Amino acid sequence: MSDSKLALDRDGFLAALQAQVPQARAAGDHLGLMLIDLGNLRPINHRHGYEIGDQLLAEAGRQLLATSKLPNTVFRIGGHTFAFILPQLDTPAFIALALNRVQRLLGEALFIDEDITPVQLRIGLAVNLEGKRSPLATLASAESSLMRVKQGHALEIDALIAEPEVTPGDTVLEQHFSEALYNNAFDLHFQPKVDLRTGHVCSAEVLIRWYLPGFGAVDPERIVELAEASGQVYELTRWVVNRALRTMREWRDSTALPLAVNIPAGLVNSPDLANMLQGALRIWGVEPSMLTLEVTEGAVIEDKEAGFAKLLHLRELGLGLSIDDFGTGYSSLSYFKHIPATEIKIDQSFVRRILDDSQDRALVGIIVDIAHLFGFSVVAEGVEDSRTLQCLRELGCDVVQGYFYSRALPENEFLAWLRQCNGRPSVESG
Repeated sequence: MSDSKLALDRDGFLAALQAQVPQARAAGDHLGLMLIDLGNLRPINHRHGYEIGDQLLAEAGRQLLATSKLPNTVFRIGGHTFAFILPQLDTPAFIALALNRVQRLLGEALFIDEDITPVQLRIGLAVNLEGKRSPLATLASAESSLMRVKQGHALEIDALIAEPEVTPGDTVLEQHFSEALYNNAFDLHFQPKVDLRTGHVCSAEVLIRWYLPGFGAVDPERIVELAEASGQVYELTRWVVNRALRTMREWRDSTALPLAVNIPAGLVNSPDLANMLQGALRIWGVEPSMLTLEVTEGAVIEDKEAGFAKLLHLRELGLGLSIDDFGTGYSSLSYFKHIPATEIKIDQSFVRRILDDSQDRALVGIIVDIAHLFGFSVVAEGVEDSRTLQCLRELGCDVVQGYFYSRALPENEFLAWLRQCNGRPSVESG
């Protein structure tokens, strides 16, 4: 094996991708993008030493370069992730041939001997048909594909190479999304989180909303999909964070209420996230402890070591961390011991069944007990009636949110709701 490895060069990769897309569009060619991840390189380093890991990285890069034979098409873009640009595909189905070739060559080349843990290859794909999609949209598609593979889903090549069905509504949304982001056309709604011990509103979750004239209210999940497709997840998240912090500053004289914002799965391991958050906190003069980041369980356990390290850095900045959708990510008990969170948020699919399903009730009780043992606060979302609320109180849950108290409200309505209940909603609220 070669003893030199490709240097990290994400900027070079982005420049090459941005150059290739217009060339594909002009020629009417299809452009493929493959993201190759050596999924278990960290355990290999720990078990066999970093020299072995470096050899595997170097050999993976050498094999990919030899396979491509074209300049500026193979890059190392992460600690154990490579990008492979596939230009001039006569037919999009050729990416399946490239995938099979890469899997076979790397599978053979990265095998050292039976005593060395085999490398776990995980590959995500994107096909830009006739160069019609932007470079960032192509990358976002490949990253989404890789994320699904990491979560255990099969790679659906037929869906990748099919011409996507575009409805007039999709076209309208795609045309207006970037404009809306630039013009601050989005809005924030706020859903209260209520402390079961005191009855007081202890914080609120921030949720994005977009009303497009001529189209109506856009589903929040669709907003995130548009951000991913256009490669603007970071920009959308930055907008939400800054708007939430600005709101907290404006409320400071009337109500010092902490807020929670959702961080998309793809940004959890981004090296830019911490810098963006620090900059926003400085601009608006808000204490880090007033802001909680909600990240999904699946986004963290997909790569526990890297995910935990990034979360630990955010905790060291003084931010609160909430693990959202808890119970859906198949984590082990060791998860509780190591994760640097402040809050566990039980997924509403469990909460809504605790009255009718004894197993779900028992699971929620176990999660609450273990979370408390490790010093986490527990939030239950999706609470819609008083019986569920009482059950959660009996199980020892700390905080609840849901339609029983209030849906997510526009700012003025939320502040009016707070004044009406004086920060302490009645148990009969609805």
